[in-house]
Amino acid sequence: MKSAILAVGDELTCGYRLDTNSQFIARHLTALPTEVVLHLAVGDDMTAIQRALRVALDAADILVISGGLGPTEDDLTRQAVAAYFGRELVEDAEALARIQERFAHRRLPMPQSNRVQALVPAGSTVIQNDRGTAAGFYVEAMGKHVFAIPGVPYEMEGMLEGFILPRLRQVVGAGLHVQRAALKVYGLPESAVNERIKPLLARGRNPLLGLLPVRGTITVEIVATGKTPAETRALVEADLAALRTLLGSYIVSEDERELPQVVADLLVARGLTIATAEVGTAGLVAVRLTGPAGSERWFRGGNVAGTASAGEGEMAALALAAQAAALADIGVGVGPLIVPEDSTPARPYGLLHAAVNLRGRETAREFRFNGDRLVVREWAADAVLNLVRLCVCE
Repeated sequence: MKSAILAVGDELTCGYRLDTNSQFIARHLTALPTEVVLHLAVGDDMTAIQRALRVALDAADILVISGGLGPTEDDLTRQAVAAYFGRELVEDAEALARIQERFAHRRLPMPQSNRVQALVPAGSTVIQNDRGTAAGFYVEAMGKHVFAIPGVPYEMEGMLEGFILPRLRQVVGAGLHVQRAALKVYGLPESAVNERIKPLLARGRNPLLGLLPVRGTITVEIVATGKTPAETRALVEADLAALRTLLGSYIVSEDERELPQVVADLLVARGLTIATAEVGTAGLVAVRLTGPAGSERWFRGGNVAGTASAGEGEMAALALAAQAAALADIGVGVGPLIVPEDSTPARPYGLLHAAVNLRGRETAREFRFNGDRLVVREWAADAVLNLVRLCVCE
């Protein structure tokens, strides 16, 4: 079955708040499994919500709506859904009693405006809210399954897990199993990853693969569906084996770990310690290295230098100095950020040099990244971490 998600709220469309609800809901809908075909976000406007309902229900069998169920005049989800299905809004006695009880427990008078939160479309099933005041509701009509729940993440999560997912498991049917896996890849642009694994990215195949780039790291996500857990697991393992062959040492992890944790685990496993001296990254490499818990086991110290020469040879000396000063197994030197003359405000880019010294074995690289100074620093810090990873794995 196909599903869609509709997020309602001016705070989302105006950019004041990130829509994390849709991501959370989508992951759970995918795991049922359903095919999530659409994400929509609209403001608190009756016409916009009704238009979104038409678009979503034309595309999907299942629609989960979050937001627009508050007590204020701009909370219009319940009115829009009722109008879409041609139903009146009715007051649910149990939902009202729960709202009144919640205010009484806090020894507060219930504002009259909160009474609207007990209104649901006639004939719908009420989704009780154990974490807040607004009741949700479920409408099954015209072959569609529509769920409306509040936009407060804590409340949304409770109602999704307590009511929506159990009901949808009945709707979707038993006997299907879903397994997900994810590879983290670093050192190849998204287009290069796409070219290497293109046959596995064909739409409609099982497993279904997708690419998600975040600051240089490409997540290759695998979602397989099968009639038994063993069948599903076999599909995932077959694609994982193919990806290992196609991507090789560019694979950072197969268990959701990001670069800092991967490097930390490698250092612990090999009994290595590390120290840094940074100019262009302003201490960000040290920040990344000390992010994972227990960093005192591998991190021996970091220095943010004011100036340094920019070449690979100078960075090798800086790495050696960091290693010697901290009595570490590994020294990392990161040079100043250089903004070339052909970098423009419209198309900015920067470059820097870095070096790693692992017990006398030196490796130096030049890195180039598009973006302004702050963006280049962020990307460069990850690139240096990956250089450490590669040196340790040699």
